[in-house]
Amino acid sequence: MKVLLLGDRFITNDIFRLALERRFDGSGIRFEYSAHQLQWPVAPMESNDEVAEFSGTDDEIIPFLKDAEVVLTHTGCFTKKAIDSAPALKAIALGRGGPVNVNVAACSERDIPVIYAPGRNSNAVAEFTVGMIIAQSRSIPQSHHCLRHEHRWRGDLYANEMVGTELSLSTVGLVGFGAIGSKVAKIMSCGFGSRILVFDPYISDEERGKYADYTFTDLDTLMSESDYVSLHAKATKETASMIGAREIGLMKRHAILVNTARPQLVDYAALYAALKEGRLRGAALDVFEDEPPSQLSMLYSLENVTATSHLGGASLQAAEIGAARAADGLYAFIAGRMPEFVYNKDLKIFTKG
Repeated sequence: MKVLLLGDRFITNDIFRLALERRFDGSGIRFEYSAHQLQWPVAPMESNDEVAEFSGTDDEIIPFLKDAEVVLTHTGCFTKKAIDSAPALKAIALGRGGPVNVNVAACSERDIPVIYAPGRNSNAVAEFTVGMIIAQSRSIPQSHHCLRHEHRWRGDLYANEMVGTELSLSTVGLVGFGAIGSKVAKIMSCGFGSRILVFDPYISDEERGKYADYTFTDLDTLMSESDYVSLHAKATKETASMIGAREIGLMKRHAILVNTARPQLVDYAALYAALKEGRLRGAALDVFEDEPPSQLSMLYSLENVTATSHLGGASLQAAEIGAARAADGLYAFIAGRMPEFVYNKDLKIFTKG
């Protein structure tokens, strides 16, 4: 079977190949490899009207698709043009949580399953989120920057009006309670003893009953009672700008907003205004409207923000898990079964008979 490894600088071709060979060990199936490495995350992701969050271009990968029967990728750009250029293609397996970089409709027209890896970086993002909460609350980035780069001792950060709150005596509000939000809740509750508030209208009463120690509430109550508000919702039409000027206005003056999820959830202009005017103590942000942010962004003038370059999902294990789940999906498909995580489940190959 001819396999195209289309890795990048995070999930490399070596990681994909190792995952594939481990999963198919003893199967008797032999692979003939071709490979091309994309440059994300060193080069920023791009989006267009057809696909989103991709690396490279379809013209870049088309020369490698001519004979490929199976593709393993993370951020490769799979437009209809690219898919149509691959006459032998039978499956695309992604090492990421959603197939936003693939024209799934074009794949479905050809009965090509799009396999993906939901939750592969949930541990990484959850741990990173907790780190962001601690960093911003305790002024770690500000002190580090001043001491290392300005040779300035920030004794003022110990002043009563500057210090943060201990997590064991704080309320943490989580907007979204999926794979990541639920893990943040567990870390903050079990690890630090924080009070947990949750807003997620999609969680059933039965599911809520499993978490007696958490309080499920409405968004306004969560925003007004939390010392830390951490966002973990998906980006949809319903959640677009769900944290706007009104919601930010409900927050405590000493509260901190954390976004390691999606930039579409927040009205950043309203957030930056609140931070600049001192109506909100701080924010910890890993995602932005533009990545990288414009040099003219107000972000760069705000000292009360911990900002990172979309690093939440970056761990060695996240890359390995993503590749392993892609390989697992391919194994099931080649064995004649529907993969556990396949986006286009209604293909004829899965519904016939």
